[in-house]
Amino acid sequence: MQNTSSFIKHGLVDFDSHLFSFVLDDPATNQLFLLKNIIDSFDEFSLLSIVDTDETIVFVNKEFCKISKYSEDELLGQNHSIIKSGHHSSTFYKNMKKTIYEGHVWQGEFKNKAKDGTFYWVRTMIMPLFGTGNKIEQYIAIRTDITSQIRLAEKLVKSERLSSIGELSARLAHDIRNPLSVIKTSQKILRKLQGDPESVEQTLVRNDNAIDRIVHQIDNVMDFLKDSPLKLESVSVLEFIQLIISEMSISDEIKITLPSNDVTIQADKVKLDSLFSNIIFNAIQAIDNKGTITIRISEKPDNLVEIEIEDDGPAIPKENLKNIFDPLFTTKQVGTGLGLASCKRIVEQHGGNISVTNNPVIFKISLPIFHNK
Repeated sequence: MQNTSSFIKHGLVDFDSHLFSFVLDDPATNQLFLLKNIIDSFDEFSLLSIVDTDETIVFVNKEFCKISKYSEDELLGQNHSIIKSGHHSSTFYKNMKKTIYEGHVWQGEFKNKAKDGTFYWVRTMIMPLFGTGNKIEQYIAIRTDITSQIRLAEKLVKSERLSSIGELSARLAHDIRNPLSVIKTSQKILRKLQGDPESVEQTLVRNDNAIDRIVHQIDNVMDFLKDSPLKLESVSVLEFIQLIISEMSISDEIKITLPSNDVTIQADKVKLDSLFSNIIFNAIQAIDNKGTITIRISEKPDNLVEIEIEDDGPAIPKENLKNIFDPLFTTKQVGTGLGLASCKRIVEQHGGNISVTNNPVIFKISLPIFHNK
């Protein structure tokens, strides 16, 4: 095979390990012959490249040249970053390099850029090549072209997303139409009840509730769709929850028990408002505007605060528990099914965890108290 001898000269394969470990200057010619056959086999269907410890390309095979659209002469002597696409983060590369620099095999998927600016995907295995004194001399990358699979997956995701958007639009239209009908009807009633203050007040309350429903549905959709970075600031959890409750329309038949203790955390206030509003709103719906909601705050080890929101409503059906945080999943006649999915996303974006248990129904939210920068 062309150029093979330039990098397998005086080497052998260590079959006792899960990586190809090359020991330079060993005279075992039978092992050399076996190694050459292995490389020749890879050369027929895999993309091969070898770089030195400075990431300079010292070998490429014809399949690598074919997919990258660079000639062998254009690649040899170049830094391997010549095919970087800009798709992967610096953390991605940092973790990959840490693995191979420590002498381990790294496996993953890369999005690379060809000479003509087109992109391609490869499933990659990178292995260190060891020299005398067990010192890493080079790195070999064995790749498989998975561009077609990735593109197919992207088409499927796009199709599913369009389907989900269609379903979401239908739900949202249905949910908004009902309260709008209430408002429209109420307006007609108000015109006839100008001399009856009590009836006017009752009608205005129905209007307020209908408007609240519309706002809540739209907020759920917007919270789910937007993916803005966190804007961290100090937040008193108890004071924040008290503020949210004070701004909600809550029946006099609902009792909300608040904790006496408090914890100050670093969090995004806008996202936190959406998180607690959704959970408390769900609890109010679960008890059908009559019952008790208990909120607890406790500081936990490992820089965590746990907030529990418990209601005395009926248990969540067992078959629904595993899907309760899934997008578009809902058991209500109204609702987009995005509220709890948004809550899960917000909590995870903060580096926390959210879960729910039955008998009684308790939503548990764990959040970091401080974020390491």
